[in-house]
Amino acid sequence: MTKINIEKQEFSKKYFEIEGAEELLPQIEKILRRTIRLNKALELLSSIEIEVYDDYSNLRRITKSNKQFHKLSYEFYSNIEQLEDMGCLIKDLETGLIDFYHKFEGRDIFLCWKLGEKNIKFWHEVDTGFMGRKPILDLR
Repeated sequence: MTKINIEKQEFSKKYFEIEGAEELLPQIEKILRRTIRLNKALELLSSIEIEVYDDYSNLRRITKSNKQFHKLSYEFYSNIEQLEDMGCLIKDLETGLIDFYHKFEGRDIFLCWKLGEKNIKFWHEVDTGFMGRKPILDLR
């Protein structure tokens, strides 16, 4: 059995001011849209059933299909990692919901942004989620 060594790496939270998070939105949007398309492609490839016969041609098709799946999968997870490295917390990939850590009155809260919004308009407590969103004006 082959062992894979995955480093234990410590990650620290990145805290954002509203303006700092908003500066990243165009770059985040581009990566997020591509990641959503990759996710849909992976779901489609996963749903395809290929029957295996003993002929060489079918075996080659399966190999190429698997290669394509893993290539897209690698790009998908690379994009997720890139978003996380930027400080994004991906809350819902399908809707494009992203949170950013922010300090307010000495506690952690989330600045909340959703794909399609031009800027960050909402925030919420760490334990309330999307349904507890409040207007960003409450922070000022």
